[in-house]
Amino acid sequence: MRNILLEISYLGESFLGFQKQKGGPTVQGLIESALGEITGEKVKLIGSGRTDRGAHAFSQVCNFHTSSFLSPSEFKSALNALLPPQIRVNRAEEVELNFHARKSSKGKVYIYLVWIEEVMSPFLLGFAYHYPYPLNYESMRRVLSLIEGEHDFCSFAKAGSHEGSTVRSIVRAELIDKSPLLCFLVVGSGFLQHMVRTIVGTVLEVGRGKLSPEKIVEILEKKDRKAAGPTVPACGLYLVKVLY
Repeated sequence: MRNILLEISYLGESFLGFQKQKGGPTVQGLIESALGEITGEKVKLIGSGRTDRGAHAFSQVCNFHTSSFLSPSEFKSALNALLPPQIRVNRAEEVELNFHARKSSKGKVYIYLVWIEEVMSPFLLGFAYHYPYPLNYESMRRVLSLIEGEHDFCSFAKAGSHEGSTVRSIVRAELIDKSPLLCFLVVGSGFLQHMVRTIVGTVLEVGRGKLSPEKIVEILEKKDRKAAGPTVPACGLYLVKVLY
């Protein structure tokens, strides 16, 4: 038995998300189907984590176990020949049997893109969130600095979506201004479902003056999803890198 790592990228708008589920195509489901065709085996693909419907990935990491003798480069070529063009295998390599894409991960890097001009660019439809309002960048950067560190992020998770601890550590949270495109960069040990999107939605509320930056402390302490701001659409979210 061998353990093969895949580093993949995909456009999320075409899929119901990464995780296999009923009702439509998923990234995991399509790759597993292709691997079954290639190996003749029933293969289970392990991802570093799920991504929401409509969210994108520059670098998602997965692994699977197989008894096939195909080389990693042959897996890469065969998968790219079978998968839709919205999913690409960028790298394949053989790793130790105990490597687990999710359990071995030490953190993730996400970005979220926001277009702030009055008129939305047609070239970014499905790839950035349109938010054409005046924003106070200083307040937004202040609240992002308060989010950094270890906190209970229950208020920023999809209600009823989590089991176990909701404590996570944010190593870096910053706003990069490339007006009219804003980039929110968030690096952390791990993320709850909808966590990055709800952080961005809350920070935008601060930017519009609807919340004070210091309000974030109260929101974290309440541990209640209703206390935080809205969850912004998945179209602007990108998994940039998985840390090992």
